[in-house]
Amino acid sequence: MKPNYKKSLKLITLLITSLLIAAVSADVYNYMFLNASIGVEGLPLAWAQGTDSGVTFTPAGATCSISGLQGPAGGTKIYSYAVGLAASAATTFHLRIVSVTGANTSMSSIVVRLYDTTSGDSKGNMTVWTGSAVGSDLTDLQIANGETWRFQWEISWADGAAGSVSVKLKVEIPIP
Repeated sequence: MKPNYKKSLKLITLLITSLLIAAVSADVYNYMFLNASIGVEGLPLAWAQGTDSGVTFTPAGATCSISGLQGPAGGTKIYSYAVGLAASAATTFHLRIVSVTGANTSMSSIVVRLYDTTSGDSKGNMTVWTGSAVGSDLTDLQIANGETWRFQWEISWADGAAGSVSVKLKVEIPIP
């Protein structure tokens, strides 16, 4: 009988393929696994309700709205504790003026003064609006863990003034 070269070649190819598969399958692997639990970090500052009557306090997470602040035409009205800012950790922050809309020559000034509610110490003053211009930001304010600062608003209108003004301030916490 004649040897069948085609069958022999197929058998040898099949044998070599089997050996290669077996060699590759014989590799040993070591594994390591890492499981992580990830959550949302709370901010070190939170809005606190003030004690002034007539002021509406509406917190919504990191945003707070207050309303009911008014000043008499030709005079000044002071809201000594319109809203507060409480610290759950020592924090450095900036208080920035985002916008002042509706202010005109009838609006004499808007000043925000910051005081520690426990010691009464002044922590900074911000002129939000004066005459006909937006004021300057307060930067690098440092509040200690457990402190609450009150925001005192001083609102002054010119004689015969009418209307309203919208103010947007932003507390900015730099990330180290």
